[in-house]
Amino acid sequence: MSIFMFVLVVALFLFFSYQLYVRFQLESLDSDSPKMKRKINFYKYQENNRSLLFLMIAAIIFCLIFLGILYNQNTLRKDNKDLELKIEEIKDARGETSGTEIESYKENTLKLAEFPWNKVVESRDAQALDNYELQLIRDWQPFFGETNVAIMISQKTETLTLSVFPTALTYSDFQTAEKNIETFIKELQSVKEITIIDFNFTYRDKSSKLSKQSIVYSRESKEGNLEKVALDK
Repeated sequence: MSIFMFVLVVALFLFFSYQLYVRFQLESLDSDSPKMKRKINFYKYQENNRSLLFLMIAAIIFCLIFLGILYNQNTLRKDNKDLELKIEEIKDARGETSGTEIESYKENTLKLAEFPWNKVVESRDAQALDNYELQLIRDWQPFFGETNVAIMISQKTETLTLSVFPTALTYSDFQTAEKNIETFIKELQSVKEITIIDFNFTYRDKSSKLSKQSIVYSRESKEGNLEKVALDK
């Protein structure tokens, strides 16, 4: 649109410069002959009418362009507003927005040991694995907030590694989620397929500074228990 406007303005400038030049040349014409004077005056009259017509056409074109710009800006504002509303709808659908407080987990609320972990280990289909991860995300979200879950399968040992990524937590929510881990691990002790589970938190500390913390549990063998791993800070 801006390039078109520039070209149009240049074209109109050149055209009216030419008209001004013609007008200047006409004004310089003169003659002692009455007949020639009448011809010159008649030609000036025609040029005046033609110039007036061109000015009217140019004014109409500028008005149409101006109206087009206003319409375009109004359409953009409306599209931006619609986009903002759609983003809010997506946040509500996913979010249960960040203002929702994380729940304290009561033992056996989700019956974690009854999740089909053995089928997850046997899964060789990427889509099926994605579905298991999505189910865990939906089930665990009330207790860890906005979360992503990744499952890695060791076909050699037929074991699982779970990585949980809670994000955008307040400090209060982080404390609640941290306590929920203990109850989750207690339930998952009997799930021998899981040999490693790590929680990777992103949260705001007491001073609202963005912080990260990882909490890892692992078992040395299927017969052992999930134990908290001491991480270097």
